[in-house]
This record gives sequence, C-alpha cells and structure tokens, in this order.
Amino acid sequence: MRENGFLILTLAAVLVSANVASAQDSTRIKRKPPTPAEVDRLASDMAMNDSLLRKGDIIVTDRGYFVFRGIAQDGTTNEFVRIPDPTGK
Repeated sequence: MRENGFLILTLAAVLVSANVASAQDSTRIKRKPPTPAEVDRLASDMAMNDSLLRKGDIIVTDRGYFVFRGIAQDGTTNEFVRIPDPTGK
C-alpha cells in the first residue's frame, strides 16, 4: 500500500513539472487580440452558421438583419434574406 502512495506522489510530481515546463515554452505562436471589427465578423459568421436556426428566425449581423429561409440546395449552407432594420435606424 505504501508503494502505491509513493508511486502516485511521484506521478503527480512528474505531471506538475511537465505542466510548468510546457507553460514556460517560448516557441508558442503569440497572436495579438482580434480587433472589434474582427470580433463582430466572427460573431456574425457563427450566428449565420448556427445549427439551431429554424425557418423564419431573424438574426442580427455586422452586415444587417437577416431572416433564415432554410438550408440551401447544396444541403450544407444556410439561406438568408436581408430585411430592413425593424428599429427604423
């Protein structure tokens, strides 16, 4: 039983030291944070590709308001129709 405890402690120490070494790795690619325009575009793309959309759902994107019409003929892309801004702005 005592040997199992020693083995577990040794394994834990190895895992912790490996984690510290990988966190200090300076070869990782560092990217600057996205701009607000990039964040808006990514959010819009995510909304337009949402698998939970149902026919008639309205989404707001960085390009305006759209109503979901269903899956396109190719079976993979979504079809949208642009609608006017309902707030009148």
